[in-house]
Amino acid sequence: MGYSKIYRQPDIGNRILTMTDSLNTPDLLRNIPLFKSLSDNDLVNIMNAPENGIEEYEPRDMVVREAEVGDCMYIILDGYLEVSIRSGSSDREVGIATLRPGDFFGEQSLLPWGSGRRNASVKALHSAKVFRIDKKYVLLAIKRDEEEEDEDSADITAINPKFEPDEVRDLTMEMPLFNSLNKQELATIRDWTEVVTFGPGDFVLKKFQKGEHLYVILDGRAEVFTLDDNGEVLILAELNAGEFFGEQALMPDSKGKRNAFVRANDTTRLIKIPKEYFRLILTRDDEIAAQLKKAQ
Repeated sequence: MGYSKIYRQPDIGNRILTMTDSLNTPDLLRNIPLFKSLSDNDLVNIMNAPENGIEEYEPRDMVVREAEVGDCMYIILDGYLEVSIRSGSSDREVGIATLRPGDFFGEQSLLPWGSGRRNASVKALHSAKVFRIDKKYVLLAIKRDEEEEDEDSADITAINPKFEPDEVRDLTMEMPLFNSLNKQELATIRDWTEVVTFGPGDFVLKKFQKGEHLYVILDGRAEVFTLDDNGEVLILAELNAGEFFGEQALMPDSKGKRNAFVRANDTTRLIKIPKEYFRLILTRDDEIAAQLKKAQ
């Protein structure tokens, strides 16, 4: 989950502990999707790197703060932590999730295609212990994953050079929303869309943010919600692969602001489509435009 930069108290260096023997194996990192392309040796090197290590927090200690620049991610070893966001235009913190041992957070703000800022705050509910991983090791994992994807694509082309399956094109061709796209636009869909990945609990959209993109779920699940006057979470919808969201803020007569929060329920991949292409679809397809306008 991409939340906020570590809150470094003056004595933070004294809070980094020596790793136990159980942390000298790659097991802690192996099940995190971000590190799936790394070898056991790579994972052990990350565990033993001097920049990484265990940190302890007391009840109510802030680990990361919303809107600060991220420089690391965390894996929870022990204890429970609360995820909170600022409600609307006020500074009131509203708790939206509880994290437990085995959960991880903070990686979203480290991704090269993100804003670099945390999208929520995380604090310890009780005494907690986390494993901190420096940003450069997250970027190493992303680079290795991209290299592996490039190799896989080359293998597919070598096997069948006349046809290379494309999951983005194939999904959009099945959706009525994109019926007006021509063959050239479908053939070049990778040039004007982007596939982005969010971990469980990561925010994709936040209420009142400016809308610039439409999102289509490639795989995974997402949850749309808002907050009532008491700060309680109200679930508006649960979305699955093939469904889309974010269109309301892109409509020509809208205020251009997001009207709800959206977060991933699982590791979720999304097709990110620029507003300009969404508007193009509206000008071509009167029926789709009318349906979306009616839903506003």
